[in-house]
Amino acid sequence: MKLLFELRPVEHLDASVDYYRTLGLEPLAWPGDNAALLSPAGTNTPTIALMRDPAEAALGAGGVYDVGDLTTFFEEHRDLDWLLAPADSPLGRYAVFADRTGTAIRLLEPPPGDLLAPYATLTSAA
Repeated sequence: MKLLFELRPVEHLDASVDYYRTLGLEPLAWPGDNAALLSPAGTNTPTIALMRDPAEAALGAGGVYDVGDLTTFFEEHRDLDWLLAPADSPLGRYAVFADRTGTAIRLLEPPPGDLLAPYATLTSAA
């Protein structure tokens, strides 16, 4: 498992983006009306995804990990406590399981190539 970025559920996306700007993070992409990918100024690798979504808020903040082929990982690990089976999302194939303590572990299979490529036209600031 490779950490891709931290996911932070938020209620007010624009206000949250403005707050993280004061901490030196800049928006890289807006993969829809309810999400923003942020990185340190001058870099092109997301470190935080802010998401306005009640289901994500219920899961809490946490890392998003790349496990390669998500469908294969799911098939080989059916015994995990799956909260969300692999499904398409704005960022790629996405699934969530709970670890032994109940913490949500988010998995993402980004589209081939650059994670930001699908959002190249959306990388302007809000």
